[in-house]
Amino acid sequence: MDLEKGDFQPSVTRPKTEVPAPLPESFHPFSLAAYPDDFWARLELRNCFKSVESLIKVECIDVDSSQRTTAGKFSSLAELQLYTSQSTTSNHGIRVISICQANSWKPLNVTREMFRSIVGFTAVSPEFLDIALGFYQRDVAVEEAFSSAPLYKCNAESIGHITNDYAEVAYICKYAFFKPNEEGKDPWSLRQTGVYQKYDLKTKSATWIFLHPTNVSVFQTRLNQILKSTEGSRKIQEHPLLLHNILFSSVFPQWREYLAYYERKILSLSNTTMSEQIQETLRVNHKTLTSVRFMENRCLPLRAILPAMEKSLQSIRRANDALLEAGILKSPAKEALSQLLDNYSSHLEAYIQNTSFLQSRAARTAELIADTLTFKNSYSAQSQNDYMLKLTMSTVDDSTTVRVITIVTLIYLPATFTAVRLPLPRKEESPSL
Repeated sequence: MDLEKGDFQPSVTRPKTEVPAPLPESFHPFSLAAYPDDFWARLELRNCFKSVESLIKVECIDVDSSQRTTAGKFSSLAELQLYTSQSTTSNHGIRVISICQANSWKPLNVTREMFRSIVGFTAVSPEFLDIALGFYQRDVAVEEAFSSAPLYKCNAESIGHITNDYAEVAYICKYAFFKPNEEGKDPWSLRQTGVYQKYDLKTKSATWIFLHPTNVSVFQTRLNQILKSTEGSRKIQEHPLLLHNILFSSVFPQWREYLAYYERKILSLSNTTMSEQIQETLRVNHKTLTSVRFMENRCLPLRAILPAMEKSLQSIRRANDALLEAGILKSPAKEALSQLLDNYSSHLEAYIQNTSFLQSRAARTAELIADTLTFKNSYSAQSQNDYMLKLTMSTVDDSTTVRVITIVTLIYLPATFTAVRLPLPRKEESPSL
């Protein structure tokens, strides 16, 4: 039907064609840290970096295929960029970057810009930022048992537009450290080292980043020694995963000393409590009970730390298998590291069992002390009750004596009183007629 002039004509709304928005440049679809900007914001929020360049200290050691070593220390972004622009990781080469904390409760000795630069020129996976989140300014022992999740990535084939021709391993290694303090203070502390390794399957070169808890540590000293040694660096190049053993061999034995120290303390208090006599003055008190509970709490973080270390060993095992499949390692070298990792797992199992035993012993010792204090209080209360009963009985006896005296007094006192009031007549007085 034709519409005449002036008739209503409905308007037709055409659907708008939306142009799909591009993915953000920082989006990593196959990463646990798919949005790295979120992690950078968290790093800033946690105060993981220094803001003053004068406090910065970053070390870098490069070893080429001929075992020649180049080392540098940098305190500014400009120095770091100059060094990296003039040197690259050669085939079969090793690059080790070390970033330290002033102590394990302080931020990393690096600015945010320098850390971004390191992440950029090493092309590390964004999951490494989750490792860095464990190194920040803190005032209490928060996240003492948290070790983050170990990272393992390896894929020699292309996934879409992503070509991943390298293997990556990253984890946090927590360990016990003995530092003699003032008398009466606990000499043991828990420290951590962040580890990141990237191995290029094409160039057979390795890049390492270590986050150290102090400016000088046993592991850091040994690491520098072996990298600057011709024979040591050659062995590291032959087996790309051997640097992990330098760390583990430096920190693993301390767990046994850590557990033995607290077991010795708990055993001493347990023996003291067992020999107590509640009839005598006790040598244990509420402070003793608090000490035992403190030592029990010192074992609690190990229930999370030690299994996390086993997860780290599993990541290294997977990398070891991948290097064999890629033809980087030969079977004897792969098998040697597999046996080493199995031995570390056996030690971890022993530490886990010892931790469980020590916790049980501490809990039972605490119960024994609490029971001893309760029995002592009951004994003291019973002694006081017996004493009060004796006082009451004594009071009853005294009351009976008082009543007897009162009765006797009531019997004899009136006659005595009458005799006093009515005396006998005198002899010289004659009776009246």
